[in-house]
Amino acid sequence: MRHTAALLVHPTGTPHVPGEISQPHFALPAVLAAAEPEPLKAALDAVWHALHTYGEHYPELLKEIRSVCTERADK
Repeated sequence: MRHTAALLVHPTGTPHVPGEISQPHFALPAVLAAAEPEPLKAALDAVWHALHTYGEHYPELLKEIRSVCTERADK
């Protein structure tokens, strides 16, 4: 289980780091989005929520998604 720090910006513009977040709990919206009845909306919403779960490491997730999509497109 990986934990990461989240950065929140207050209306005053002052950043606040609340500490580590629980990625499994933060990922729940991605799982729920994937269950949407419309496949394209489900996929896009799930990826959107997953990117937020990955935080600053989101480029790793995008790289993996691209890899899987390229693999499937080549079949």
